[in-house]
Amino acid sequence: MTGVIVTVVILTIGFVFIQNRLAAARNAVYSGFSTIQIQLKRRHDLVPALVSAVRSAIAQENRLFEGVLAVREKAVRAARDGKIESMTESEAELSASLRQVFGYAEDHPEVTSTANILELQKQLEEAEDQISAARRLYNGNVQHFNTMLDSIPSNWVGSALRMEKAQLFSLDDAEMAVIQKMPQIELPGVRS
Repeated sequence: MTGVIVTVVILTIGFVFIQNRLAAARNAVYSGFSTIQIQLKRRHDLVPALVSAVRSAIAQENRLFEGVLAVREKAVRAARDGKIESMTESEAELSASLRQVFGYAEDHPEVTSTANILELQKQLEEAEDQISAARRLYNGNVQHFNTMLDSIPSNWVGSALRMEKAQLFSLDDAEMAVIQKMPQIELPGVRS
């Protein structure tokens, strides 16, 4: 009888230990995702300031800027929804739109010579670096959590608790194509 009790106690302690490790890994995933959202918000907050600064330097290019702001709004809505699929898609579009603005600014030195635009561009580059770091941290946490859900005996505990694998923050082929594509800048009255 004592052998059965000892076995039950050992199994219970093992179950609790593994459940706590899974909970910690799952919480690290949630924390990593929150960090991504914070960095995306920072970038979203910088976009209107950049557009405003560039717009004041070159008022005739409203279509380009309105497009960037529309894509930014889509990215903000996707971030509020918290769904990774829509976030990755909208963030890829926002990155492409920002490259258009920067590409235009590089082609027009009078725009990049404005000090506030240079400062905003620097801040956006820093935000992009922080977003990239947050994505790496999140994906590392997801990989650790998912590995635990695949490993014996933690997969038994995860299955008993109905834990599901977390999704990596990655881009599908279509989104990767948007990022890698050279931005097309179409401005009225300007020919390439």
